[in-house]
Amino acid sequence: MTDTLASRSGEIGSTSPPVVLVTGAGAGIGLAIARRFAQGGAAVALLDRDGDAAAMAAMDLAALGVKTLGLAASVTDERAVDAAVEQAEATLGPIGVLVNNAGIACNKPTLELGLDEWRRAVDVNLTGVFICAQSCGRRMAARGRGTIVNIGSMYGTVAAPNRAGYCATKSAVDMLTRVLAVEWAPLGLRVNAVAPGYVRTALLEDLIEQGRVDADALIARTPARRFGTVEEVAELTHFLASGAASFINGQVVGLDGGWTANGYL
Repeated sequence: MTDTLASRSGEIGSTSPPVVLVTGAGAGIGLAIARRFAQGGAAVALLDRDGDAAAMAAMDLAALGVKTLGLAASVTDERAVDAAVEQAEATLGPIGVLVNNAGIACNKPTLELGLDEWRRAVDVNLTGVFICAQSCGRRMAARGRGTIVNIGSMYGTVAAPNRAGYCATKSAVDMLTRVLAVEWAPLGLRVNAVAPGYVRTALLEDLIEQGRVDADALIARTPARRFGTVEEVAELTHFLASGAASFINGQVVGLDGGWTANGYL
């Protein structure tokens, strides 16, 4: 299956799907996003701090008949990111779409949150987005086209206890998205964000099994009465990067089953 993602979006004038770079792509939501783009015919570079996971995921997606590349780097390391972006472009071609998915949770009572834990959340969830966006953005701006989709969270919009680092950084990603969108639009770039709610991933399943997450309570709090799926996040991300969304810029699009709209507990 192929589509016209490239010719209708950041890759205006191209006759083939763009090269896509997805961070945190070794598993979970990131891998689902990478798979969705590969299903559309795009060449995909999968970046993850776990190089083995990225390499295995890339091999799996290559079976779809597209070019793939697994890259090992931490999004907090500016030099490593820039080297990975350079390698991706040298191997697959100019990056037309960047998906900033890499992130970490930081759930702990604020009075017990260590400064090192706070800084780690800021480094990965916020600075990592900035580093990757700047590295790819410079190259995209030079070509006059490109699309960036940041994966935020509903907790960038609503607050929750024991999530000071997570909520603060995801809220900052929302604002960074808007700043880059208005600043880079004249350069031919679009920047948007997806803000998922609770999504059924292997990590969430593990937390439920350990009794650390009350699945029934979360589902009851969600108007849709279910968790989201990684495929739903991937589909929305793919849409925002497509030509069908060519006039959508600077938006944070919620995907939370109505959680943030629901004022009734």
